[in-house]
Amino acid sequence: MLKVLSQLKRPLVATVAIGGLLVSSAGIASPLFSAFPDAELDKEELRHYIPYPIVTGLNNDEYKQIKVGGKLLRQSFELPRSYEPSHIINNYLAQVKALGGEVLFTCQLAACGNEKKLSKEIAPLNSLSKAVPALLTAKIQGKGKQVYVSIYAASWARATQFEISSVEVHDEPLDLLTVDTSYLGEVIKQQEFDDASEQDARDSADHPMISRLPGSYIRRYQQVGFGQTPVLVANGPEGHQVQLLEGKVTDIAYQLPLTYSEYEVNANYHASLLKLGFSPIYQCQGQECGRVSEMNREVKLLQANGSDKNQYYSLYRLERSEGDVYAMSYTVGTRNVVLSSELKIIEETKLNNERLVIDLEGLTDKIAETGHVALDGLLFEFDSDKMLPEAEEVIKLVAGYLKSHPKQSFYVAGHTDDQGKQTYNQALSERRAKAVVKRLVSQYQIPKSQITPSGLGEYSPVANNSNDKGKQLNRRVELVLRSDRL
Repeated sequence: MLKVLSQLKRPLVATVAIGGLLVSSAGIASPLFSAFPDAELDKEELRHYIPYPIVTGLNNDEYKQIKVGGKLLRQSFELPRSYEPSHIINNYLAQVKALGGEVLFTCQLAACGNEKKLSKEIAPLNSLSKAVPALLTAKIQGKGKQVYVSIYAASWARATQFEISSVEVHDEPLDLLTVDTSYLGEVIKQQEFDDASEQDARDSADHPMISRLPGSYIRRYQQVGFGQTPVLVANGPEGHQVQLLEGKVTDIAYQLPLTYSEYEVNANYHASLLKLGFSPIYQCQGQECGRVSEMNREVKLLQANGSDKNQYYSLYRLERSEGDVYAMSYTVGTRNVVLSSELKIIEETKLNNERLVIDLEGLTDKIAETGHVALDGLLFEFDSDKMLPEAEEVIKLVAGYLKSHPKQSFYVAGHTDDQGKQTYNQALSERRAKAVVKRLVSQYQIPKSQITPSGLGEYSPVANNSNDKGKQLNRRVELVLRSDRL
């Protein structure tokens, strides 16, 4: 049935019986023997060097084995079901003896132990067949090399499969790589980045206290002269603990080159803030910070796109007699996709009470003169429709005016500066206008028919948006007389 294809001193050529012909398997070292007639090559595996287990015995249902290191070739074949596994093994056994090989172990049927356990031990390339197993392992010594072979055969309902594994024994080759020792003597060169500031969001800038990382650009930017903003101060079983800080708020979101790691970005902010005299208040990283989506919701991040595992959050404080300064840094990313950082600086100040104070007389005169009046002092939390406590006096004043002019109808018009997306500004201004109307109706019983909320976003500025003072004037709520209801 089988032929010995070569002497061990010659290179081996793999052959597969296809339609009765012996066909070489090009470019791959082969087993010693041809395949059975009618056999079809099913799967093949080549390893240039690997320690491979060879079964050498069976004792109390436990298989003994040795590990042999060398070049491994495994070939799995399929035969018609008419071929019995024991018949296949007997043919190979005869050829091993003809070569003067040493039989290490052979078994058939029950003598091979539990058929499923044997299959697991051999781990054949095709594990479909397990029934009526047979196994042969042997060592064959030639003039130029030593070869270990393992031949396993088993059947299933439709076919018989057998696998030939051969290991050409040699020492593990450890000279395949070259090294350049001069590299170890070179000074580490930091990567250089092109300036990306031309991509900065309009009218944005780095905070004067701390510069950006090279190669980054400002994706989003917000600054208010006085406002409230949330920061994370703890996270535990009860969830995020958030504290509202107020003062001058500068919030900058940077897009970063992907060659930075989240750790490196966070470490740079940490080192820089310590140099400025800041002290850490709270820090978290990875999943101990919670979900990125929760961070985004609780801390009102400008941008948060990344993995829960790849986030770093830190809050710092610098104590000053004129008011403390807080710095929040947040870095998050998804490997090879996106990387961003956010720096939020809160400079504690008191609310400026030297704004134009609207009294009832002044409000009446302004409406009579121009048909509208800006409600100075009607302030909201940062990026929110929640009014600050200081706004209550303004709401009370407006309610008094509306009650004294019950036949007049008004728009409560919300306005923003032009920072951020237009659609977002439009929605925010409308939410703030609705919040004012809701307070007037629910707390002061102003008829809904007398006041109508309207959000105008950034489309009706009263000052130049290119500077902070102008932006502040444009972020306003106005009371506008409706001429269609006079």
